[in-house]
Amino acid sequence: MHIKTPKFDVPDMKKLLMTSLLAMVLCTTISCSKDEGVTTEPETNYSIDLNLANETDWQMANEILFYVNEYRNSKGLSELKKDQQYASAYAVDHTKHMIQQAEISHDNFGTRVKALKERGAVSVGENVGFGYTKAEDLVNAWINSSSHRTILEGDYTHSGFGVMQSNSGKYYFTQLFYRK
Repeated sequence: MHIKTPKFDVPDMKKLLMTSLLAMVLCTTISCSKDEGVTTEPETNYSIDLNLANETDWQMANEILFYVNEYRNSKGLSELKKDQQYASAYAVDHTKHMIQQAEISHDNFGTRVKALKERGAVSVGENVGFGYTKAEDLVNAWINSSSHRTILEGDYTHSGFGVMQSNSGKYYFTQLFYRK
């Protein structure tokens, strides 16, 4: 009995491997979340130290907002207004959590949603990222991801930022989007 062994084309295998690796990198370095169907924690105190907002890297945050608004304008959407208070304080708090965990996540997103809704938000979305050194590269990664693009194109009016570097110098990003 003769058994046929499959033939593998090395260039095709390399392409498949590279495509798989790229997909894994994108999935692990950027993430997004929307408040639809979010279950919130039983916690009822959503207070936050507004001074946390001062800890964000505002130069990088302003560049991110510039590229996000440039993209939104290209789609005929309204520009987002920068929130340097509550949304940014919650974003910084979450970014600190991600740095402590050494991974990106949407842990406790429901808490951020509830807190912003208590302050007048109607809907809330969130994009997070890791490792990018340029705002334009981060925003382009979000644009090239359908789930992140959905958040970028959402019916939001304001945005808060948690942009910080870990002790090793790696950037972590949380961008909260909300509509009043």
